[in-house]
Amino acid sequence: MPDASKKIISADKLLISIVVPVYNEEDAVSELHRRFCAVLDAQFPDYKFEFVFVDDGSRDKSLEKCKELSEQDNRVKVVELRRNYGQTAALQAGFDAAVGDIVVSLDADLQHFPEDLPKFIEKMEAGADVVCGWRHQRKEGIIRRWPSRVANWMIRKITGLEIHDVGTTYRAYRREILDDILILGEHHRFVPVFAKVAGARIEEVPIENIERPHGESNYGIGRTLNVFLDLFFLYFYTRYLVKPIRIFGKLALACGAIAGLITLYLAIQWLATGDPVVRTHSGLFVVGSLLYLAAVQFLIGGVTSELMVRQYFTDSGHKSYKVRNVWHKSED
Repeated sequence: MPDASKKIISADKLLISIVVPVYNEEDAVSELHRRFCAVLDAQFPDYKFEFVFVDDGSRDKSLEKCKELSEQDNRVKVVELRRNYGQTAALQAGFDAAVGDIVVSLDADLQHFPEDLPKFIEKMEAGADVVCGWRHQRKEGIIRRWPSRVANWMIRKITGLEIHDVGTTYRAYRREILDDILILGEHHRFVPVFAKVAGARIEEVPIENIERPHGESNYGIGRTLNVFLDLFFLYFYTRYLVKPIRIFGKLALACGAIAGLITLYLAIQWLATGDPVVRTHSGLFVVGSLLYLAAVQFLIGGVTSELMVRQYFTDSGHKSYKVRNVWHKSED
């Protein structure tokens, strides 16, 4: 850990927001806050912090516990959602409510250690835009570990994002990166991928990870299956976001090529035998016709997607690129 007397971030009084989604964690939130305060008092005496606890429709006393913390510590902000929307929506609500120059997110279940926070801040000070936690020695059972390893490997291959652990919520972000990202569905685990597309410098640090000491896990094998389904979206998002006609065009060409081969085969059969191939090879004829139709539909979908992308970037003010710095030598 860094020396307590040394400023870890150079900007004076830099505000760091700690965003914590909470769902049925009444036994954990007070201890999480206490441990964070111990780290902040010892390691970051010269910097400002805020806590943003987002209650995601908890059915226990989590909201009451968070409100008690806000009464005891004016750095605590509590966001109460109307119902349980899920971790992605809770994180987005926390990001929207946070006002810090750096935003740190983590789960409330104490599987993440507040004591690891200085590792993240050191990486940010060294120039990283996003720092991801890496659960290098996971303590969960094999049912959680191995599907996660396979999913992480596939995500690295599809996106080119060379970090070991995409799934953990324990991360730190620069504010301007979050301003370029909107997470929906269950895509909170893919924020580093979206940040990479936005041009962020991404680093990772090893973190401690234990079985949750309180409550029951909301994790199930169904969530792992959802990750594999989301890989199709990630492939499109990272490779074809601003050029959708490329993937739709490839699909159209593939369908058209197969349909053309079927048509050629049927034509040769008709010329060689004189048989009514539409009737004698009706199955192939139907498949070829459907493939021609699919090719046309893929082309139309590609053109429509191209128009939608251009409308999005034109009307929303978004750009297909992000500028990190502009260097200009002024005239003497």
